[in-house]
Amino acid sequence: MLKILFVDDDAIARRSMTSKIEWNLYGWDLIYTAKDALDALDFMKHTEPEIVLSDIKMPVIDGIQMAMIAQNYYPDIKYIFLSGYKEFEYAKQALKLNAVDYLNKPIDKEHLIQVIKEAEILYLESQRTNLIMRDKYPFMSRHLLSQLMAKHFREIDDSVFRAFDLNLSNGFGAAGFLEFQLPSSDIAPSLYTHAEDLCHYLSAHFHGSIFINMENLQIFFIFTASNLKNIEEFSAQKALLERHCHDFLRPFPELSNPVFYYGTIIENLNDLYLSYESILNSIRSNTSDLLEQVKTYLEENYSRADLTLTQIADHFYVNHCYLTSIFKKEFGINLYDYLIQTRLKKAAQLAASTRLKVYEIAEAVGYKNSQYFSVSFKKQFGVTVQEYRNSPPAAG
Repeated sequence: MLKILFVDDDAIARRSMTSKIEWNLYGWDLIYTAKDALDALDFMKHTEPEIVLSDIKMPVIDGIQMAMIAQNYYPDIKYIFLSGYKEFEYAKQALKLNAVDYLNKPIDKEHLIQVIKEAEILYLESQRTNLIMRDKYPFMSRHLLSQLMAKHFREIDDSVFRAFDLNLSNGFGAAGFLEFQLPSSDIAPSLYTHAEDLCHYLSAHFHGSIFINMENLQIFFIFTASNLKNIEEFSAQKALLERHCHDFLRPFPELSNPVFYYGTIIENLNDLYLSYESILNSIRSNTSDLLEQVKTYLEENYSRADLTLTQIADHFYVNHCYLTSIFKKEFGINLYDYLIQTRLKKAAQLAASTRLKVYEIAEAVGYKNSQYFSVSFKKQFGVTVQEYRNSPPAAG
């Protein structure tokens, strides 16, 4: 069910919202009604909602500020803002946050239902894209050959490969991936079309090879070349493959810098699985290198207030869902939680070693809102900044 969080400092409004709509009837679940922005942000750390309905005018942190903070952690949440004030400035700020709508109180029930339905559609569309991007290196389950690779590769004979026109007579081959170094994790639909056209183009020029356009804008291939005398001649054929690829992509600047990954060279189709496995091992190694680079990047840039989850992912040319997924798998902690821990650790060091004011420490470690920083600091260390400064915990 679609999880919805409602935020309002008015207790009557919270009770009213609970009974305002038959939530289950629409496949929705009003999972929590938060009493203010801080309560909502704390709840999100444990249960991430898909849609947030929020009042704007609230004490300490208003609804807009709350969304700006939460967007750093959870960029896919859709927001619907509610307000008793017809203020253009609020509406303008809401639009900058890609809010689905800005509704004036009192809220019409049918109108609210319609807007939630719109938010649901937008959320599900974004999740379909993220699902594709999260599985960056899938087993090729959409294709018969990939099923063979994943399950029966060592047991099949040459007749199966001949059905795919693979040819290794007196030659060599290798499995491989072709990746595109995109300037952003936001992929235009036209790029998938260009990638598909590239597969057709390469298949036409290199008979006996297979090129499969994956849904994550990655091309899997089995490249073969027959009637060769030695490995050097096969290397020349691989270079020719790459030149053809670059020539085809020259009119499309977004795809103009492809990277080729090759598995081990094979002389017999029965060794193809080993070539495929060697690529996956290489990818795993590359993933570890990437994550170490991400940690270094966070250590060097934690003080930047604009350092959002999406911005971090874009810096490394990967999708934010994929990056958070592999980061948590590797280190057992969410990427943004790791950034927050880094910021608070640096803040504690500043509190213990300087006389900076609280808001100055907040700014120094990348917090835009000093009040939210103070709340986060106390939850992390169990004391306020000043209390920590007066009696910092012993090292170790």
